[in-house]
Amino acid sequence: MKHGIHFFHRSVLPTAIQDFTAVIKEDPSNAQARLYRGRAYAKQQQYRNAIQDLAAAVHLDPSCWLAFYYRGCILRQIDPKRAVQDFSVSVLINDTQENFCSFLHRGIVYSEQCQWSLAICDFESVLALDRSVIFAYLNIGLILLLHLDQCYEAIRQFTNAIEIDPLNVRAYVCRAQAYHKIHNLPNAVKDINRAIHLYPNKSQLCMLRGQYLMELKKDELASLCIHQLAEMDEESFMSQPVQQALIQSFCQNHHKAIECLREAAATQPEPLMFVILGKIQMKAKKTKDAVRSFKKAMKLLMTSAKILPNTFETAEMYYLTGLCYMEQKSLLRACDAFSMAIRLHSSYPDAFYQRGLCRMQLRQATCIRDFNRTLALCPSHFQAYMSRAAYYGSKGRYSKAILNCNEAIKILPSSARAYFYRGTLKYQNKTFKAAIEDLSKTIDLNKTCILAYYNRAVCYHQIKDFKKALKDYGILLLLELSKEIAFKVLINCGLLYVELGDYANACEDFKEATLLSPYDSQIFQAIGICYHRLNEFEEAVRSFDQALKLDPVSVDAYVGRGNSYMENGHEAGCKQAQKDFLRAIHLNPKCIKARICLGYNFKALGKLQRAWSQFTVAICIDSKCHAAYDGRASVCLQMGETFAAFQDINAALKLTTTAPLLTNRGVISQLMGYLPCAMKDYQQAISVDPNYALAYFSAANIYFHNRQFSQAYCYYSKVLQLDPRNESAVMNRAITNALLNNIEEAKEDFEKAICLCPFSAAVYFNRANFYYGLKQYELAEKDISTALSIQPNDALMYKFRADIRGKLGFYKEAVEDYKQAISIQEQIDSM
Repeated sequence: MKHGIHFFHRSVLPTAIQDFTAVIKEDPSNAQARLYRGRAYAKQQQYRNAIQDLAAAVHLDPSCWLAFYYRGCILRQIDPKRAVQDFSVSVLINDTQENFCSFLHRGIVYSEQCQWSLAICDFESVLALDRSVIFAYLNIGLILLLHLDQCYEAIRQFTNAIEIDPLNVRAYVCRAQAYHKIHNLPNAVKDINRAIHLYPNKSQLCMLRGQYLMELKKDELASLCIHQLAEMDEESFMSQPVQQALIQSFCQNHHKAIECLREAAATQPEPLMFVILGKIQMKAKKTKDAVRSFKKAMKLLMTSAKILPNTFETAEMYYLTGLCYMEQKSLLRACDAFSMAIRLHSSYPDAFYQRGLCRMQLRQATCIRDFNRTLALCPSHFQAYMSRAAYYGSKGRYSKAILNCNEAIKILPSSARAYFYRGTLKYQNKTFKAAIEDLSKTIDLNKTCILAYYNRAVCYHQIKDFKKALKDYGILLLLELSKEIAFKVLINCGLLYVELGDYANACEDFKEATLLSPYDSQIFQAIGICYHRLNEFEEAVRSFDQALKLDPVSVDAYVGRGNSYMENGHEAGCKQAQKDFLRAIHLNPKCIKARICLGYNFKALGKLQRAWSQFTVAICIDSKCHAAYDGRASVCLQMGETFAAFQDINAALKLTTTAPLLTNRGVISQLMGYLPCAMKDYQQAISVDPNYALAYFSAANIYFHNRQFSQAYCYYSKVLQLDPRNESAVMNRAITNALLNNIEEAKEDFEKAICLCPFSAAVYFNRANFYYGLKQYELAEKDISTALSIQPNDALMYKFRADIRGKLGFYKEAVEDYKQAISIQEQIDSM
């Protein structure tokens, strides 16, 4: 036995086996002889004999931990389950430092079986027994790095290995990769530099350093790494065209990479060489050349029966060919190539996905089947969920599209694209607040996402949050926008200001938009409307002129210009407006807006019958046009046809209930003497629109007429809150205050009325009357004289001044005023 052990330790294995065999013949129950002979057989790779001897050793001595250990080592590759059992029994018998290798090998088996937590436990057991086993640190670190995504803990393990052996290259490389994964590129470069210092001729290390330097945007240093690689003799680097081409391609030197591979393929035409060449040609955007390379690779793979092997590699060639056809917009050929890839390899998710994209672009409903198949094969395929969302979105099935975006976000929670698309889908689904949340998340992830700001502004506009909408539009105008988006932003901004009633700012935005699109008649028309609302009628006319130069048949532009001419208030403007309204009707005889405007034009010119006809035609065209009924009612009222006016205004109110229509009916009822009915309409108008000043004014007049001065005062005050420049309300409130004996307030109101309307004889006449009641005859005489200077042919005012002058003792002047009053009255009576 001693003789055999001596030769075993000196690796003279045949002699050792003979000796152990002799011992076993003499003593078949000698477990030690079986153990050593089994180990000798294993060293000679006679694994069957080795297992038999080790099994016998275990049978003869169940406490022989070495027999279990060595049998486990042999079974590790061929029967991992039994190997784990043997290692487990071995450590159960002996769990001391002497048997740490059993823990180590069992950890390796667990790693190969992807049982990461069990593997880590075994490697930690090794370290508990012997802290100097670097292999255990490295394995724990690699499992944490590659499989459990615990990069920081992995770095700690690699650092422990380096502390034990500062010259261990593998530990530096692993730690560099861990630093790279957490984007700590400077430390990654430091570790690779240390590894290169220890092994300066390893091309793989130089390649890694080049990659990290490129990611750090240190292009010059990365280029230097490429030159170092080119000069290396290690493994005849220059004779490895594939590796050299890949490096050149990585550095965007596609032309050099292609030349290198073409030369290599000419001397060594292998399928893999052509596939790599095709991939690099794809990167270089030379898709036609890439297709030729893939076809050459297929030709080399084809058997004598001209049949391609059903392998993933062959399927990939068709898949890449399909990508090239897609780049060339040859969708049908691309679809065929992806179908061929699927036929060769039925579980190819990317091929299904790309075929689905082709079919979607070809508007084929079968694309959804391909996306579904992609997700069945690869449930974490982000792009498939996004494309399926796009398909459902294009079909108007927004809820289903949103569900697919939800799944995509679960896969990539930091995808700005997924949040953006979900936000746009929610906008289409009219859930604006939810859309704003997603678009805000998009902006958090990508601060310069122009479309996210634009769509969020549109959503804010929809929910009437104008301040935030304007803020987003303002941010957009500070960014570098395409001409198209800048134009849309300015238009939307202008429309928002119009909605806010801020026509000055709206006008400025529309003007800015004309610089980007100077031939768009609609913008000039919008500018004209803004100027019209700002009471700048000449500017409005000029803008409508420009709109009509660009579009001579624009009905709306003619109507807009006509309305601007009308607002000038003189007869020439009214006639010019009439021409524009007639042109609009000539272009579109059914344009109700033009006919209504023409009706009001005729009314302003005193042509009441023609005005009535236009409103009647408008009603014939559209019997539900309340504006036409309202217009005809106003004409009937002016013609003295009060009942007809009442019927028309009732017809309008049957179609819609608005404060202006109710107020107009109240006015008609008031003229007919039905004051309670009028008051009822005014009160209803106020309930429909609490900010409609004319309803308050009309109701105040009825209260005044009924001598309900307190109520009249309150309503006139409400009118002035809503319309501070309403001179009639100011004057009527002044009279009301006078009647209520609110002297100081009456004085203030008369002063305001004069400021608002300094050339109104009625204001001065009423204030004169007020002063006369206060017996302030001098002030009364001054005001009535001012009134007469403005309106000199008024008999009543001369008579009133005569009364005042009589009170002042100016009898001669009073007599003259009485004579003048009689003269004017006689002239009026004789007419």
